Amino acid sequence: MQEPTSLPAAAFDRDALIEQHRSYARALAIKVMRTLPSSVELADLVAYGEVGLVEAAERYDPRRGVAFSTFAHYRIKGAIYDGLREMGYFTRPGGVRVRWVANASDVVQSALDDAVSDSPAGAAASVEDEIADAQSLIDALIPVYLLSLGSDAVPEVVDQHALSMEQIEQRELVRLVMDALRGLSGDEQELINALYFKHVSMTELAARQGITKSWISRLHTRAIKHLRDLLRARGVLEE
Repeated sequence: MQEPTSLPAAAFDRDALIEQHRSYARALAIKVMRTLPSSVELADLVAYGEVGLVEAAERYDPRRGVAFSTFAHYRIKGAIYDGLREMGYFTRPGGVRVRWVANASDVVQSALDDAVSDSPAGAAASVEDEIADAQSLIDALIPVYLLSLGSDAVPEVVDQHALSMEQIEQRELVRLVMDALRGLSGDEQELINALYFKHVSMTELAARQGITKSWISRLHTRAIKHLRDLLRARGVLEE
């Protein structure tokens, strides 16, 4: 589905903006729905997504030059994941995977919010670059995501020859990423462990440490940049 464009500043109307993007919010809800079991109702996800859409419309400033669909994307998805959290879905079997995706979406939304607030009016290009950088950091965390499912999933066996090549590669990937994680500072390890192993949200982590979510976002960006460099050095990620 092609993303709708934002209304020009001169014709900016929040109610019209919401109506124009209802189908976009529904499309995002359907996309999330495809990752969930059939017991989850699409209508619930659509309703949560519309909450995010309204919030995005209320906070959107067209003078920043950023397309509304870009601004609203992660806020809509975040509202859907918040709804799943309220439903207790994250504590169910299989919920770990969805919680990880929710945290990743939250990370990108935080980077977007920081970029929009820090950029002068009309600096859309710099904001888009910031979003792309944040998304690339999430992509770099795919090996860490495998670990977040638990290295216990990798069997301890005596006979390595009994393993398939895929299992051997997975064990090696786990070893390389764990080795890279040990190269982070103590604070960086604690941050990564909370967000991607213990699945604490950025909002929860900020509240625990008595700092803003924005500051957690910036600390996270530094930690992931360091981790990405370590993973590249070990050949896990391409240059």
